[in-house]
Amino acid sequence: MELLVVGGTGTVGSHVVRALLAKGCAVRVLTRSPERAAAVPAGAEAVLGDLQHPEGLGPAFHGVKAVFLLVSQAADETEQGIAAVKAARQAGVEKIVYMAVHNFEFALQVPHFARKVPIARAILESDMAFTLLEPNSFFQVDLGLQDAIVKHGVYPLPIGSVGLSRVDARDIADAAAAALTEPGHDGAVYPLVGPEVLTGESVAAAWSRHLGREVRYAGDDLEAWAAQARATMPERQVRELVTMWEHVQQHGMAATAEELELQAKVLGHPPRSFDAFAAETAAHWQAHAAAS
Repeated sequence: MELLVVGGTGTVGSHVVRALLAKGCAVRVLTRSPERAAAVPAGAEAVLGDLQHPEGLGPAFHGVKAVFLLVSQAADETEQGIAAVKAARQAGVEKIVYMAVHNFEFALQVPHFARKVPIARAILESDMAFTLLEPNSFFQVDLGLQDAIVKHGVYPLPIGSVGLSRVDARDIADAAAAALTEPGHDGAVYPLVGPEVLTGESVAAAWSRHLGREVRYAGDDLEAWAAQARATMPERQVRELVTMWEHVQQHGMAATAEELELQAKVLGHPPRSFDAFAAETAAHWQAHAAAS
């Protein structure tokens, strides 16, 4: 089965590629970057293409049976996602598995949540089979916070005290691979969530426990977080994330028991815990530091 992964060089997408390769699938990875194409895992085929230039997408989608679609946060995210759906339909793709966000339809004031709605609608209105995946915030976001956590003893993400059911990107990949290759998932909408509800304080405590040093939660001050974030992010993205964190601090993004039960139908194993992720990551960071 020929499969195409759109967004296959990022954190989640790269795990999806590896999960599909482990199942023995023939995998193509769409990327607009020759440099990233060179880093695609052995066994996968990198194909150059750009969702912002849909007129050139045909060869990447030709002969593909199913597509995993992940569109990165961008001002034209909707247009890019719809371009991918159109290219898939024109190529005769049979199925599309789209990654949105956990309960995104209940937080449409968040711009990068709202931009997913027309993409999902285009998929539902197409003649293709589909599965929608709705993951919570994934653990691997914390990998980019290593300096703050390890060097400064601070957990900076302002996730608040209501809590999120964060998920491991490897679980997202396992669910995507199952939805793409196994029967029984057509038309399904699956939440992808972790087994525990995490707060800023509990995440900081997990890092403290596994690093053997105090890591404190930086708190809920979104103005302070935005001032720090502007050093590495464009202003538009900072504003959008502030809106998201406002929603999370007020309402949380916790999974229900029913959502965990529904997730089990596609995941096939218990969801990984944040504590296990933190233990694994802390050991890796410490081993790397000792070898440096």
